[in-house]
Amino acid sequence: MHRSFPRPLGLALAATLVLAGCLQPQQPMRVIGGPQSAPAAAPEATPAPPPGDVATASRAESACVDQGRAQGLRVEQVVGTRAVTGADGQPTGRDVMLRVARDGQVYEVRCNYQSASDEARIMSL
Repeated sequence: MHRSFPRPLGLALAATLVLAGCLQPQQPMRVIGGPQSAPAAAPEATPAPPPGDVATASRAESACVDQGRAQGLRVEQVVGTRAVTGADGQPTGRDVMLRVARDGQVYEVRCNYQSASDEARIMSL
C-alpha cells in the first residue's frame, strides 16, 4: 500500500532525507555471507617516512651508540629519536635519546647527530 503525504510535508520530508544523506559519511555497502562478500577494509596505514629519513635515523642512532661507548658508557637501548631542523626548516640532523649505564647507575642521555659532518655528540651526562 502506498502512503502519500500532503505536498508541503512530502517535500519537507524529501528535503530532510536528502540533506541527512549529505551529512552522513558515505561508506561502501558490503554483502555479508554471500559468495561475493568482500573482506573488511584494513585501516589506513600511516605513510612510511621517506627512505632518506630512515637512513638518517639509522645512521644517527648508530653514530650515537658508538659515541656513547667511546665515552665509556654501556648503551642499553635507543629510547627515541627526533629530527632536528635548521632555521630554514630543513633537516640538519637528529637528537637521539639513549639509555646508558655507568658505575652501576642507569640514566638517559641526549646525543645530537649532525648529518652534514656525520658527527655525534653526547649532550648531557
